[in-house]
Amino acid sequence: MKKSIINLHMHSDKSLDGKESPEELLNQCEKFGIKITSITDHDTCDAYNDLKKTSYTGQLITGIELDAMIGDETFDILCYGFDLEQVSIWVKKQYGTVAYRQAKIFNKLIEKCKEINIETPGYQEYESKNEYAHVALYKILMSTNQGKEFLATYNITNAGDLYRVGTMQRDFPLYIDMHLVWPDITEVRDVIHKNGGKIFLAHPYHYGNKKVDSVLKTCTLYVDGIEISNNPESEDQVTYLYNYAKEHNLLISAGSDYHGTCHPYHNKIESYLNDKMEKEMISWIKLIQDKKI
Repeated sequence: MKKSIINLHMHSDKSLDGKESPEELLNQCEKFGIKITSITDHDTCDAYNDLKKTSYTGQLITGIELDAMIGDETFDILCYGFDLEQVSIWVKKQYGTVAYRQAKIFNKLIEKCKEINIETPGYQEYESKNEYAHVALYKILMSTNQGKEFLATYNITNAGDLYRVGTMQRDFPLYIDMHLVWPDITEVRDVIHKNGGKIFLAHPYHYGNKKVDSVLKTCTLYVDGIEISNNPESEDQVTYLYNYAKEHNLLISAGSDYHGTCHPYHNKIESYLNDKMEKEMISWIKLIQDKKI
């Protein structure tokens, strides 16, 4: 694999966990020779609507990473090449602001904690515009011996596990039906398709303790493609996803899931592909930009 000129998965500060402005992201792309890119913030198109002057000389594809439900499970869905104005209107109506979404999730989590008599000291201080609900709850639980014991019982060692391994599982005491805030994937697919775009399953290897084959089986019927490279997959994993896409007539995407140089782990802007994979991506990107697929 080589450093690719394509990165279709990046987050600006319009995402709650993004660290750089849209302009700074594109400056980084210019610096590292990335010629085709997409800003894929979580459940918002604001990076594009607010994008000011940029010196980026490459090709910028409209993009977004949407949370969507398949049955009881939440998946991250990358969307590309859609009509920005129409999708922005729908996203604002369907998802609301990040503060609105996270407040709803946090309030439900606190309600669940009360039902099973788990202490949540200081929960009134939570500010949903500044922090993910699961991150805040994890910190609260870790602040008490009771909370630490509860998390240890389920082998939960970080906020990500609390989200995917914990609260999204029906047998977990703090289970939440995430239809509370996320639409069904069929609605996401229909809106993006209607507005000229395509949808991709993001990072198939990154869904808690779910095996990749199970993730792929669940999602294949609904998506146009899969993201085959999202740091830090191994070369074997990238190859496996690529072959799976070919066998199931799916498009391929790739990106680094960059959140900024100061992010603790999503801090690499480079993505990696071989020449064949890169050529295939360039092909469908051109077609979708020309509205031929």
